[in-house]
Amino acid sequence: MFSPDYEPRLFDADGDLSKRWYIDYRIWDTDKQAFVRKQYTGMNKYTTLRDRRRVCKEKLAEIRTLLKEGYTTGTTPAVTLGLDPRTATVLDALTWVVERKAAAGIGTEFYLVAQRKVKEFPTFGNLPMRYLNLAHINKFLDEQSKRGISAKTYNNYRNSLNAHFNYLVKNEILNRNPAAPTELRKVEASPIHVPYTEPERRAITAEIEARGDHQLLLYISFIYYCFIRSGTELRLLRVRDLREKTILVPASRAKNSRAEHVAILPKLAAMIDAAGIRSYPPDYYVFTKDQKPGTVPVGKNWFAKRHRKVLMAVGLADGEHTVYGYKHTGAINLYLATKDIELVRRHCRHAHAGITATYLRELGMFDDDEQLAKMPDF
Repeated sequence: MFSPDYEPRLFDADGDLSKRWYIDYRIWDTDKQAFVRKQYTGMNKYTTLRDRRRVCKEKLAEIRTLLKEGYTTGTTPAVTLGLDPRTATVLDALTWVVERKAAAGIGTEFYLVAQRKVKEFPTFGNLPMRYLNLAHINKFLDEQSKRGISAKTYNNYRNSLNAHFNYLVKNEILNRNPAAPTELRKVEASPIHVPYTEPERRAITAEIEARGDHQLLLYISFIYYCFIRSGTELRLLRVRDLREKTILVPASRAKNSRAEHVAILPKLAAMIDAAGIRSYPPDYYVFTKDQKPGTVPVGKNWFAKRHRKVLMAVGLADGEHTVYGYKHTGAINLYLATKDIELVRRHCRHAHAGITATYLRELGMFDDDEQLAKMPDF
């Protein structure tokens, strides 16, 4: 372990070969729980100035490297965080971060983005962490670009990696973040997740009912009425999360990593009761491939694929309409019905009303026509 107050130093007697040379350094003693002084004197067996200088240079570099990598002295086992930076690979490190986040009850979906992708590239994943540098990061990201991914996806991979390395630096596994200098790519504004108009919503509901797909309709209704995100928040919803009048979104699945309750609207409550969901064991997932609560949740694209077929049937398979769009539709309809931005803020779980106002404006909600009409003519 490296002492921050003492740099390893060479004392070479001003080049006098008749005198004793040594490298002086400090290393953590696990028995004494303190830094102790050590000396290396092996260079003194060399009798020429050239050989002794060469050995000193090599040993000084070696000692500095070993200290930075966490080497200690003493017989007591060193206390570690469970990841040895001297032997860990990139994938080992990323897996360790995910496990630590999960153990702390923090959502891991964002961190899993990088971990899953690194598993597909063993050349990068098996690289020892101690050799990792910016060039390796850039090469890995360039390989993703060759697959034709969008700028948004590229940035998602980069930001996930960056978050991993920031956590490793914070825990003193790494001295610096090798991904920090990488640049984000410009993302063009996209109309994806557009809200549904009332005629579109009615057409979709009618098509789903005609197909007899009650599970898909229930899934969409959770998003529309409760503004629950369709990813891990809803897909991994358990029976126990359905309280009497609210739905608990655990911190481990919430986007903001805070556990929060969302009110259950009467229409959704009736659908939940009709499906008999509350009668199943508390640990069961609400949505499974068996069309009823069970022990294995549906996959990430389970509902998206079924929903896409519905959109094709009603002529909305344009890439802009998605399952997530029902959240936007619900937010707009709630605001139009109540004109209560604070209510919308609470239901959206936004930190403050300013975020909600911006969110509604981005969805095209300009509700100040009467006030603007008061402006004098030019």
